[in-house]
Amino acid sequence: MTTREDLIQGREMIKREGLRVTSTFSPEEWKIAVHDDEGGGWNRKQVYSHVTAIGEIAPSMAPNLASVPAGGDGGAGLDLNAMNAQLVAAKEMLSEDELMDAFTAAYEKLIEFIKEMPAEQLEAQTKFMAVSGSVADVVDSLIVLHGLAHIYSAGGSASS
Repeated sequence: MTTREDLIQGREMIKREGLRVTSTFSPEEWKIAVHDDEGGGWNRKQVYSHVTAIGEIAPSMAPNLASVPAGGDGGAGLDLNAMNAQLVAAKEMLSEDELMDAFTAAYEKLIEFIKEMPAEQLEAQTKFMAVSGSVADVVDSLIVLHGLAHIYSAGGSASS
């Protein structure tokens, strides 16, 4: 089971690696396409817009996951492509510096939120689409592993 400390360390790693990966990007390099799927492609800035927005909404997501009734799915009826498009669009007008300030602030706030989250919420069993387990396990998959995957893919130089 994912522990509170695992979640805190994961968020610290997202923040550290996100800043490290982007530290050498020139303004033109932010525009390189690095994520392509059935929902469309994203450039580096859009990937970081997504990861930032996910960090910002996570504090409301975790308690909601803890309240999913047995047998329920916290992601039922959610259109992920539409949600992601809205989250990315809301950040695209930011400069790269503003975006990275928002990224840092989101993950610092998320670390503080996790420190204060009641143990019974972290340990509650839940499901979000294909991911199930304790809220801590689900949040680890949806935020930490998902975020790091995007960060590392954004460090690449070509669309995959």
